[in-house]
Amino acid sequence: MNRKNVTADFDIVQMLMDNMLIFFAYIFSCLIYSAFMQTNLLKSHFWLFLIFTIIFSLTMSISRMYNITTFYYTDRIITKSLIATVIAGMSLSMVIFLSQAVLSSRLLFALFCVFSFVLVTSGRLIKRILRRAKIGNGYTHVIFIGSEKALERYESYIAKTAMKVKVDRHIGVGDPILGAPEVLRNLLISYSTNEVILASDANGAKTGDNLEILELCEELGTTVRVIMDIHDMPNSSHFISSLGPYPVVTYHSVSFDKVQLFLKAAIDIIVAAVGLVVVSPIMLLTAVCIKLESPGPVFFRQKRAGRNGKTFEIIKFRSMYTDAEERKKELLSQNKVTDGLMFKIDNDPRVTKVGAFIRKNSIDELPQLINVLKNDMSLVGTRPPTLDEVEKYAPNHWRRISIKPGITGMWQVSGRSAITDFEEVVSLDKKYIDNWSLGLDILILFRTVGTLLSRYGAS
Repeated sequence: MNRKNVTADFDIVQMLMDNMLIFFAYIFSCLIYSAFMQTNLLKSHFWLFLIFTIIFSLTMSISRMYNITTFYYTDRIITKSLIATVIAGMSLSMVIFLSQAVLSSRLLFALFCVFSFVLVTSGRLIKRILRRAKIGNGYTHVIFIGSEKALERYESYIAKTAMKVKVDRHIGVGDPILGAPEVLRNLLISYSTNEVILASDANGAKTGDNLEILELCEELGTTVRVIMDIHDMPNSSHFISSLGPYPVVTYHSVSFDKVQLFLKAAIDIIVAAVGLVVVSPIMLLTAVCIKLESPGPVFFRQKRAGRNGKTFEIIKFRSMYTDAEERKKELLSQNKVTDGLMFKIDNDPRVTKVGAFIRKNSIDELPQLINVLKNDMSLVGTRPPTLDEVEKYAPNHWRRISIKPGITGMWQVSGRSAITDFEEVVSLDKKYIDNWSLGLDILILFRTVGTLLSRYGAS
């Protein structure tokens, strides 16, 4: 992104307006306090205003409340202003405590915070009402090129922001003027157009036509904003970046939050390493029991599909007899899961007595902590499918393996073996992917502990 334009949408007027209202809040607070206490603190406590204003402005800026493209809903204005007031107030209290500064009155401090919140919120709401009534100056006059549907969507979005835009002329898709550069040039000049909005949607102008419009506007010095309304993808988020001189629009249905993803990876490694040490006595005892009951290896290893279908070898304690895979074909008719996209049956005869116990208590999955350390799996994710299951997937099933699989997840804490509809499993996995956050992972981990203690849905 061009460094000269990173603040192109920053609303400095709004920030100055907020600062001015906070200053008024400080004056009102001092005047009211002075009237009751017969003392003047206006000059001696001016530092309260300075520190509070700086922290308040930074908090609002981080919340994108100084970005003219942000949707300014009433509840968002109130909520963000309240959060910024609380953070600024708490930070100011910390400064007072650490610096051992003497604050003459808690009443003055409380009045200042309350008045700041009320005045800033009221000012923003009044400005929003006036802008909706199109009262005031400074509107950008634009010509919109695109379909009727694109125009309606554009105007509805503009109405929710702090942008002051008036559409002077709409040129629809297929309008002859788009193929007549001279006519379009004269139109732009006659309207004294500030900007051209070019909606490049599926039914819009061809790429060649768009380039001609861009070149014409460049010649006239007219700003062009291209709306990339290419696909309606309700499950995808997007962000705009650049690759050298090329603008890039990225659509993604998995998280790109590098901070949270880093923390998730760090938690995986730390918990898996500590977990292996803590449960090592249980694992040793389990290994001995498996060996004593039936011949064969202690661990069961199987190829599974990981992130984006990449194969890895999952490690579990062996809970079945060694001929389990050969006998599976004989039991396919008893499969409880629809479409055969997963394999679950009641009272599986291939399971050993020790296997039944460790499955019921999820002890068989403890070696998967090794998979977590190897970066094949995560503590929380989607269930890792077998390769033969993936071969039967329909296109809409593939998104469930677009992230790293986990030892536990939405499916495990929502019933495990009690869920026999594969589409419900897919739905739970997609719900996890669409709503992923570090907080959700922590919640699932706590719910997993509860599920294990209750043994709900275990088999």
